Amino acid sequence: MSVNMLETSKDFSGTARLVALGMMPLGPIAAFVVGGPLMTVVASAVIFAVMALVAGRLDAKMRPIMLAVALVGQCVAFTSAFAGHAWQVDTHMLFFAVLAIVATMGSLPALIAGVAVTAVHHLSFGLLLPSLVFPEMSLMETLGRVILHAVIVLFEAGILAWSMIRSAAVDAEVRSAREELALTVERAETAKLEAEAARAAAVETADRTRREGQRAAAAVEQIATSAEASADHASNAQSVMTQTRDEAARSSEVVTRAHEAMDAIKASSEKITTIIGVIDEIARQTDLLALNAAVESARAGEAGRGFAVVATEVRKLAQRSADASKEIRDLVITSSEQVDHGVTLVGETGDALSRISGAVSELNDVLSQIVAGAADQSEGLAQVNVAIARIDTIRDECDEEARKPSATKATAASAPATTSTAAAGIAFDMGDDDDVDFISSQAA
Repeated sequence: MSVNMLETSKDFSGTARLVALGMMPLGPIAAFVVGGPLMTVVASAVIFAVMALVAGRLDAKMRPIMLAVALVGQCVAFTSAFAGHAWQVDTHMLFFAVLAIVATMGSLPALIAGVAVTAVHHLSFGLLLPSLVFPEMSLMETLGRVILHAVIVLFEAGILAWSMIRSAAVDAEVRSAREELALTVERAETAKLEAEAARAAAVETADRTRREGQRAAAAVEQIATSAEASADHASNAQSVMTQTRDEAARSSEVVTRAHEAMDAIKASSEKITTIIGVIDEIARQTDLLALNAAVESARAGEAGRGFAVVATEVRKLAQRSADASKEIRDLVITSSEQVDHGVTLVGETGDALSRISGAVSELNDVLSQIVAGAADQSEGLAQVNVAIARIDTIRDECDEEARKPSATKATAASAPATTSTAAAGIAFDMGDDDDVDFISSQAA
C-alpha cells in the first residue's frame, strides 16, 4: 500500500495533539513526586508541547510526523522523570501506547518517525545517559535491554503498520463505495427529477387533452343536435315534396282531362262548321228559289205581285241567314283556332307538369337520400360522442396512472438503499461506525 493512500486515510491528529498536550504535566508531576530531574523534565515537556501546538499549523503531511515526535518526546520526559526509581522500567510501556496513538493518525511516515525517535532515545540515552532510560546496570545489560525493547518496538511497529495498511485498504474500499453511492444517489436524484418532470408533462398533457376533448365533445354534441334537426327538416321537406308530387300528379290528371275536353270542343266546333255549311247551302238554295219565285211572279204580272213581295222578303231572310251563318262560321273558326291554341297550351302545360312531377320525384328521391344520410350522420355522431366519452374515461385513467409514483422513481429510490447496504457492510467489516453513519446519511 502506498504512503499517499495511508496519508489520505482518516486521521486523528486532533486527538493526538490533545494527548500530547495532556501528557505535558505528567512528567513534571512525576519528577516532583519521585524526586527526579524536575527542570530537565519540565523543559522537555514544554518543548514537546510547543511542538504539538506548532503541528496544528503544518500541512497534512508534516502534521502527523511532528505530533509523533511530540508524543514520543512526552514519553521521553515521563521516563526521565522516574530516573533512579524502581518504576522507571514500567514507564517504557507508555512508548508502546503512544505508538498505537500515532498509528491512529493513519500516517506511515509518522509511525516511522515515532519508532525512529524511540530507537534513538533508547540507544543514545541508554549509552550516554543510561540513568534517564533504565535503572543503574552494566553497559552490557543496558545494551541487552535496548536491543530487547528495540525488537519489541519493531514488532509493534510492524503490527501497527500492517494494521494501518489494512485499514487504508478498507478505507479505499469505503471511499470507492462512498463515491459509487454518491454517484448512485446523483443518478437517482436525476432519475427522480426526470420522472417528476415527465409526470408533470404527462399531467399537463392530460389536462390539455381533457380540455380539448371536452371542447370536442361539446362541438360533436352540438353538431349531432344540428344533424338531428337537419334530419327532421329534411324529413319535413320530404313530406312537403311528397305532397307536391301528389298535387302535381293530380294537376297532370286535370290537365289531361282539360286536354280531352278541348279535343271534344274542337270536335263539336267541326260539327258546328258542318252544320253552318248546311245552313249556308239551305240559304243559298232558298235565295235561289226566292229568285225563281220573283221571276215567275214578274211573268204573272199583276196577279203575281203579292207573291213577288213574299219572294223578296224570303230572299232577304235567306240573305240575313247567309250573313248570320257567315258570322257564325267566322266565330266558329276563331273559336276553333283558340281551341287549337288552348289545346297546345294545355298540352304544353301537361308536359310541364309531367316534367315538374319527374323533377319532384327526383327531388323526393334526393331528399330521401338526404334523410337517410342525415340519420346515418346523426347515428355516427352519436357513436363519435360515445367514443369521445370513452376516450375521456381512458384519459382520466391514464392521468391517474401518471399522477402515481413512476416505476423509474421507485427504482431510483431503491438504488441508494441497495448500494448503502453494501457499503455499510464493508464499513462494518472494518469496524468503522463513522463510515456506517456517513453511508446511512447519504442513503437517507
